[in-house]
Amino acid sequence: MATQRKPLSPESNGTPTTVETPAGTMRLPTSSARRSPFLPTRLEAQLIAIYPLTLLLGSVFSTLSPSTRNAPYSASLQSHPVEFAPSYFAQKKNVFNVYFVKVGWLWTTLAFAVFVVFHPSFGQGASTRRLRAFLRYSLVTMWWYFLTQWFFGPPLIDRGFRFTGGQCELLRNEDARDDMSTPREYITAATCKAVGGTWKGGHDISGHVFLLILGSSLLWLEFLPALTRVEGLRDGRLITLPDGKVASVAVEKDLAKAEGEATARGVKFALGVAALMWWMLLMTAAYFHTWFEKFTGLLVAFAGLWTVYFLPRGVPQARAWLGMPGIVAVTASGTNFTLTADGMSYLFHVDTQSGDLISDHFGGPATDFTPPASISSSGWVAGVGNARREFPDIGRGDFRLPAIHIQHADGDTVTALEYQSHDISQGKPTLPGLPATYGEAGDVTTVTVHLYDNVSDVSAALLYSIFPKYNAIARSFTITNNGTANISIERAASFSTDFPNVELEMIEPYGDWSHEFQTVRRPIDFGETTFRSTAGYSSHLHNPFFSLVSPTTTESTGEAWGFSLIWTGSFAATAQRFSNGYVRVLMGLNPIHASIPVGPGETFQSPEAVGVYSSEGVGGMSRSFHDLYRNHLSRSKFTNQTRPILLNSWEGLQFDINETSLVKLAGEAEQLGVQLFVMDDGWFGSKYPRDNDSFGLGDWTPNPAKFPNGLGPFVDQITDYKVLNESKPMQFGIWVEPEMVDPNSTLYHEHPDWVLHAGKHQRTLTRNQLVLNVGLPEVQEFIINSVSNILDSGNISYVKWDNNRGIHEMAHPSDDYKYILGLYRVIDNLTTSYPNVLFEGCASGGGRFDPGLLHYWPQSWTSDNTDGSDRLTIQMGTSLVYPPSAMGCHVSAVPNGLTNRNISIEYRGHVAMMCGSFGLELNPSELSAEEASAVPSIMAAAKEVNPVVISGDYYRIAHPAQSNWPAFQFVSPDGARSVVFAFQQAMKIKPAAPPVRLQGLDPKARYTNDLDNGTYSGATYMNGGINVMWEPMDYQSKLIWLERV
Repeated sequence: MATQRKPLSPESNGTPTTVETPAGTMRLPTSSARRSPFLPTRLEAQLIAIYPLTLLLGSVFSTLSPSTRNAPYSASLQSHPVEFAPSYFAQKKNVFNVYFVKVGWLWTTLAFAVFVVFHPSFGQGASTRRLRAFLRYSLVTMWWYFLTQWFFGPPLIDRGFRFTGGQCELLRNEDARDDMSTPREYITAATCKAVGGTWKGGHDISGHVFLLILGSSLLWLEFLPALTRVEGLRDGRLITLPDGKVASVAVEKDLAKAEGEATARGVKFALGVAALMWWMLLMTAAYFHTWFEKFTGLLVAFAGLWTVYFLPRGVPQARAWLGMPGIVAVTASGTNFTLTADGMSYLFHVDTQSGDLISDHFGGPATDFTPPASISSSGWVAGVGNARREFPDIGRGDFRLPAIHIQHADGDTVTALEYQSHDISQGKPTLPGLPATYGEAGDVTTVTVHLYDNVSDVSAALLYSIFPKYNAIARSFTITNNGTANISIERAASFSTDFPNVELEMIEPYGDWSHEFQTVRRPIDFGETTFRSTAGYSSHLHNPFFSLVSPTTTESTGEAWGFSLIWTGSFAATAQRFSNGYVRVLMGLNPIHASIPVGPGETFQSPEAVGVYSSEGVGGMSRSFHDLYRNHLSRSKFTNQTRPILLNSWEGLQFDINETSLVKLAGEAEQLGVQLFVMDDGWFGSKYPRDNDSFGLGDWTPNPAKFPNGLGPFVDQITDYKVLNESKPMQFGIWVEPEMVDPNSTLYHEHPDWVLHAGKHQRTLTRNQLVLNVGLPEVQEFIINSVSNILDSGNISYVKWDNNRGIHEMAHPSDDYKYILGLYRVIDNLTTSYPNVLFEGCASGGGRFDPGLLHYWPQSWTSDNTDGSDRLTIQMGTSLVYPPSAMGCHVSAVPNGLTNRNISIEYRGHVAMMCGSFGLELNPSELSAEEASAVPSIMAAAKEVNPVVISGDYYRIAHPAQSNWPAFQFVSPDGARSVVFAFQQAMKIKPAAPPVRLQGLDPKARYTNDLDNGTYSGATYMNGGINVMWEPMDYQSKLIWLERV
């Protein structure tokens, strides 16, 4: 649906009429706001009226029809005797009664399940909307069960019959009659029939009427919003907001493709069951029960339905639990936009005069638009320069940094993009050629705001996609050149918003090779706080992520905002406080590597950026990113699977590898329980053998001197090994660096023009290698073919994809953009062609640990630094935004090659198994006897821990830079298990180690731990903590399991 821009009334920038709308719809003002939210809409009232009219019709028919009126009727049987039944449907044993009505709730359940499971509006998996639907169903089912089956003894219908004077007459079974202590003995209808008796007297509510109305109404109340969206009908439901105001929801046609199939996925079946229930209701009304018995069945049914489906509309607390059918997270009041998640709201509106998008709120739940600050001119600053803007441009009086900067063919840099229209749809569109988050209807809702500059004939489309479950919003935009001359994108910030004048601090990652993801926290003062990568890739120096926090925010309390760019190239991140105190946030491409040409009729697509809000500190923000990226960014089949324990050959053998040495190393690995053997650098090159880092890159064929039988037979020797204590064969993995080339290679001599270079300038070597221009289609094809040939040559299960230098000598700033798009094309092709191969990213460690590659590869090598102590800080910093399941860490030999530190193998093992990919990177034959004896228990612990690391919630209990006793915790998704990693870095005589206070447990549940074998409440663990006794020595560690009892 699209809403064209038109003059806005004064009220349109004021209070919105709602904070929730039906899925994929836009909410419009309504004149029906005086109706109580507890009452049905006009359409619902019409559907409800069908039931009493049906009962009336049936009763009139039974009175007017001669055959029915004259047929004998048994009050005790509540039907006509079989021999006098005036119709087939008047017989209780008719096939519809026996196989449909008698098991009516089974049919209701089946129809409901088909609709909720298969209809696209519920999203994938256990979405919030699907869980709330099942909760509503469960409550209605409970009402049916209490009325007809059991209510702490006889069901309510039987109790009502007995309390109104009914009794069981045992007329046909003399023994049973003699055994009865009273003629009104308290038994159920089923028991009465079992002993040969019949009900008599009292008021017997029609169970059939109750069931048929309850079941059919449940179904249409659930699927009605789906039908109204497809048919373009409006739904006048009202709700009461938390502040007591009554708000309306209205439905317009949803343009989402998935909704086009609304009547094909579950709705038709549910509609059919509901229709048959109506027919059998008519038959019941005509041939069974008295009028009053049928009427009370209707009243009792709607008592339960009103409680579940109408009461929550007027009670926000109930609505928070039960939800409403068809309700999702986006509303638009005219041109006021509210995007609402479970614990976050994002609000913006269109300025009535300028057509500019104005930021209103990004933070905790907000239900109303407060009057916006005036954007009229103030002193010498133009009005636009004082506004909080969503998509700021350049050259029109806003002196802050812009989100978009376009240079036109005549050199003009002014682009006045004004609001034209907007669409709201379920789900989320893909971004052509780019990695991005994904989700179906029910998981995410997208607002697309269309802007246009009628002078330059340039249009923009801003995408806002809200993931309610994760308190996350994904943003991107397109720029379309509708003119006849070229334009150039000079700056493109995918995420831009302006915060009000509040105190904020930035948590910024920084680092270097083997020193990745260190963090610094600094206040946002006046001026710019900017960091960026100019390396052509995300780099070790910075990461495309930062967080803003309130000054009092801690790991577990206070407000935190996170911003993450799904991009692998150069980037820039800025927080800029202006003279009025407003803070502008920008996250996007680095302008140094922009100047991206867009020809007539072409469209530029920005990368996507994700913003997350947390009211539960930095830890809450991180866990939202972890869940979002695991479930809605990474597309690999391995993302949520446990990972094999591996042994990598690099630190054990480096370049000194051949078939003999590797087979021997794999045999030793087999005895340790290794599941995946990885051959690292040094295996390729014929004319230029890869005996050191100066030769062979680009020549991706096995070195015949090292592998005389070729790669395939060698791989077979490795996979012939069996994993210790398992029947599975050992897997084989291989290292590649296909974006690079050595001057000493056949590839370079044949294609020197394939290398990135700037004219006749010297081509700079780093690690003795050059960079292939992956922006060139022929280079892309070469890489795809080379890696495919490798994977086709043997049974290869894993690829480690390395990148050991930055990107230099780009002839044009836009070469970086083209390079990264080419890289994504290559990786997408290979991961699609080889879905059963586990890919791991690497760039001299964590130089390309970014969301862009995480979309394709489920894990990345976190750092070349495998020192146990340093790795705690590196992994903790990485976990600010990336899930531990995506990290790789190996146990290497000591003393460490970088730090010369000697740390116990238990400590190194515990550090490494906190990552999703755990492995060894050493020569097993060089282990000491003490280390060798510890390996089996470390391997067993890593296998047990891995499922919780892969899918559990991660808590940073104590920071290694702030405590001598850092600690970390994982909690399984079901909360039944938790594993704690506690460390002592240095021996301390004084002070004593503090207790380890856990997080994420159920405070009322009880958990047994394997440290002291005690059983305590979750509240005790979280408030009192675990007291760990440490030996008087450096670098100790403890692994502690908690099991819920």
